[in-house]
Amino acid sequence: MTPEQVRWCEERGLSVIVGTADAEHVPSCCRGAAVRSKDDFETLTVYVPVATGQEIVANVATTRRIAVSLSLPRDNTSIQMKGLTTGVRLAPAADEPFVKEYVYGFADILEALGLPRRLTRSMNHWPAFAIDMSVEEVYDQTPGPNAGAPLA
Repeated sequence: MTPEQVRWCEERGLSVIVGTADAEHVPSCCRGAAVRSKDDFETLTVYVPVATGQEIVANVATTRRIAVSLSLPRDNTSIQMKGLTTGVRLAPAADEPFVKEYVYGFADILEALGLPRRLTRSMNHWPAFAIDMSVEEVYDQTPGPNAGAPLA
């Protein structure tokens, strides 16, 4: 994977979905509130609301496996990153403005597509868990003939 292939993932307003499975391989997912990376997505931190992320945190405590899917709502450009959890913590108060800005960016994009901002801005997003992960696999998930193809 090259930095150019994931550069769009730095945009605010992406849809974030986090998936895990328990020790018996039973899947679980929830909407993430925000994502950030400081190294071109070799690693990333995904923020998962405490209200909806309990099962995600329990699963990564057991298996360490995690998948994060990012999508641009305006054109459905999508990517899935799979890897190992390297840390989980309650996100510090200093991260709240970043998470709020990210959720509000998502609300702004959805409003342009016809979904009232009041609905998406009220999505639960704080307090949040911050889940750090190392990215091991990356897949194109944009609808079309390359969906599911690994990005190398």
